[in-house]
Amino acid sequence: MRRIDDDDVRALSWEAVLAALRAAFEAPSHFSAAERVMLDAPDGGAYLTMPCADRDGWFGVKQVSVLPSNPTRGLPSVQAWYTLFDPAGSPVAAGSATLLTRMRTAAVSAIAADALATASATRLLVVGTGSLAPWMACAHAQVREYETIALWGRNRERAERAAGEVRDLIGSSTPVRVHVTDGLERAVREADVVSVATTAREPLVRGAWLRPGQHVDLVGAFVHGMRESDVEAVRACTVVVDERAAARAEAGDLHAAALEGWSWDEVAADLHEVVAGRAPPSDGRPTLFKSVGLAFEDLAVARLLAP
Repeated sequence: MRRIDDDDVRALSWEAVLAALRAAFEAPSHFSAAERVMLDAPDGGAYLTMPCADRDGWFGVKQVSVLPSNPTRGLPSVQAWYTLFDPAGSPVAAGSATLLTRMRTAAVSAIAADALATASATRLLVVGTGSLAPWMACAHAQVREYETIALWGRNRERAERAAGEVRDLIGSSTPVRVHVTDGLERAVREADVVSVATTAREPLVRGAWLRPGQHVDLVGAFVHGMRESDVEAVRACTVVVDERAAARAEAGDLHAAALEGWSWDEVAADLHEVVAGRAPPSDGRPTLFKSVGLAFEDLAVARLLAP
């Protein structure tokens, strides 16, 4: 059995990961996934188990811990383990899926942004300085030629460190200026694409800051009680989700908006429809992609690591 480590994941090409995930979203019926098991963890965190099988006979299960206070211990807030079984039912690969989770999460957001952001988008803002943030920036840079990538975080030192990681991930071959910004409102107003990757429980992005043609990408707030945007942001945008049922069960930003009168019927599309070429028509409003993470995303990428 192959032992998966971070070097194995880093060796995956973005091209291969993006292609695997696009194919998965083109045919989600190829996969069968049970509803994730979620248990409460300390400090408002969670423990999750995410099983999934595909029609080729492959099966995988991811176990995840989400502990928002972990950075104070020098640990990532999200840690994961994956076990992959082949069509004979034999476990053929297992190991840390922390990096795999970051890469697939970032790639899914990039796929959505590539379809929903305007063709003229050149300025990316990443909100958050955790371990996922550099991967978000790098994934977005694979699908669009950004001129600038700005990072914002409450802690300037951590933001500078994240910016350095972005430069390392992207490499010198990509001509993009990576920098740290201080004022969140100004940064959001100036950006063409806003990618938010945090464990925030209170809104960061405000609807009053958004303008027509912007694209907003929210990857945190995977449970009720967590939020990265206010209700006005949800109301102001054309909303797309990774999967409707999962979003309704888990998406904190949308749940909060629904409690204040926003309707789930206003979800314009899920990512399957967008990838299949049925993206909602542009009506001049900003677009908002809300993801909570799906088990078939993990399996699609994990199969790239099969021996």
